[in-house]
Amino acid sequence: MPQMIGIELNKEFNNQIVEELRSGYIYLAMSAWAEQRGMHNFAAFMKTHAEKEEYKHAMKFVKFIQDAGGKVEYGAIEKVPSDWADLETVLKEAIKHEQHITARIKILWDLAKKESEVYAFEMLGWFLEEQMEEENLFEDLLRQYELTGKKDGYWDHRVHHP
Repeated sequence: MPQMIGIELNKEFNNQIVEELRSGYIYLAMSAWAEQRGMHNFAAFMKTHAEKEEYKHAMKFVKFIQDAGGKVEYGAIEKVPSDWADLETVLKEAIKHEQHITARIKILWDLAKKESEVYAFEMLGWFLEEQMEEENLFEDLLRQYELTGKKDGYWDHRVHHP
């Protein structure tokens, strides 16, 4: 199979696989934190988000690398936080993390453009749209939390999970 992905983009896509898997770990940790505090709906939401979004994103990069004749390498996932002061902090950390992932995708887009990695454009465009959705999702959760008067139990009963 011809290699249709450059060495540098291959390396950075492998790094992004780790970023996406780490996102899943972060959201699983947030799920466990919420579960311990009796916020079962939010816990289920975060667990589902990790499984159906973040791991799916990682596998999208894996498939692209394989289809483009590159080499998949799974790097180490650094330890994630497991305790937060309160729900507001959890939501703000999720937003901050999604902004970090968005910045990473933009770096990948710029690298693909610089290296004329045309095969990657469509996928990275999809990821940029996905990141807008992700950031908006967590921003909406924070707004809803604020609108409920920051009442954890009441807010938790309003959280819907797929």
